Amino acid sequence: MGNDTHKFSIGMVAEGITIVVAIGFVISVIYDWGFVYAIDIDLMSLPTTISDHFRTGVIWFPYLLAFVLMYFAVEYQFQRVEKGLTEQEIIESSKNPEKLKKFREGPWKLIKWTAPLAVFNYILIGDIMSSALPLMLSILWMGFAEWCYSAPLIKLRRSWESQAAFTFLPIIFILAFFSGYNAAVDASMRKPKQVIITFSQKSPHLKGKLLREFERGVFILNHNDHVTFIPWGQIKSIKTVEKYKPFRGILCEW
Repeated sequence: MGNDTHKFSIGMVAEGITIVVAIGFVISVIYDWGFVYAIDIDLMSLPTTISDHFRTGVIWFPYLLAFVLMYFAVEYQFQRVEKGLTEQEIIESSKNPEKLKKFREGPWKLIKWTAPLAVFNYILIGDIMSSALPLMLSILWMGFAEWCYSAPLIKLRRSWESQAAFTFLPIIFILAFFSGYNAAVDASMRKPKQVIITFSQKSPHLKGKLLREFERGVFILNHNDHVTFIPWGQIKSIKTVEKYKPFRGILCEW
């Protein structure tokens, strides 16, 4: 009996790891799709391999981990301040529960109304405002999903699983796609990495912005703002234009 339980536990862990890896791979593909979409390249024509998409996970996973840790840190801090009481217990213990409920719902309502304005700013101004797009679009969709399931009968007749899927699956897609989109905007506009490429054949050096490295080559944005894919077989060396500058601390910088 003990061996069966042990095998069952190992099987569950292995199955869980498989599911997590599969979900992570899908998220990485969506991230890469957003990246190439920003530089106007079709994902299907992209010369990538499966290992490229797995390596993409190294880009977004640390940010996801940091976000989760920060969320729990803030959540536990609020729980400590509120002495571990639930939302319902806090409201019921107030002298004016209705007023307190509206007050505590105020920040979320403000965020829901701010999100469409941020999206509208992106439509007006363009990629310079795209950094807030993943979060604002996610909030916009969450508000829409909340409104869709606000009717009591819908909550009763729709399973919790379907409501959660309708709410969070699009949010995962939005965060992955537009995070990749933002990475391309950063590489081309906000945080460009200027490089000089020396070719293995006798050709002039190419100077441009390094957008992304893949297993089969690199994407470069040249001085004419054209995106070029260069296979590794044609490259002799890649040199950064800016010198390496280590972090020296606030005192040493001044």
